[in-house]
Amino acid sequence: MIELSWTYFFQIVNILILYLVLRHYLYKPVNDFIARRREYTEGLLNEAKESYARAKELQEQAEAQLNEARREAQALIEQAVDQGKKMAAEIIEEARSEEAVRRERFQREMEEAKNRAIQELRQEVARLSVKVAEKILEQNLTPQAHQQLIENVLERMDDLYVN
Repeated sequence: MIELSWTYFFQIVNILILYLVLRHYLYKPVNDFIARRREYTEGLLNEAKESYARAKELQEQAEAQLNEARREAQALIEQAVDQGKKMAAEIIEEARSEEAVRRERFQREMEEAKNRAIQELRQEVARLSVKVAEKILEQNLTPQAHQQLIENVLERMDDLYVN
């Protein structure tokens, strides 16, 4: 059978004491160190996650601001285009108004020139009539020659007024 000796018993006691000493001075500090290291790495991981979340949020804000800036720029461009169109329309309208004023002035000037020409023609007709009358008075005309002279004068007057 198995013999139990005191050496076995001391070896078992020594192993138990060694276990307790190692547990107290080695396992516990190593486990505490590992636990602290785990907490530290978890803290770093949580900080990294928070930093990532903040960075993501900042990126979204930056994108939103960029989109807003693009919308504002587009609105400014559209506003500038609208103003350009309005200015072009105003310039065209002003040109049309000026053209209408020039046309009216030209028509007035033409009417005045026409009236002056008619007045000059009337004066010329009157002068010619006086000359014709002088010639008639210088000559003794028969009634037929007198009638012929009147018709010639009237034809000349018609030609002058019509043309």
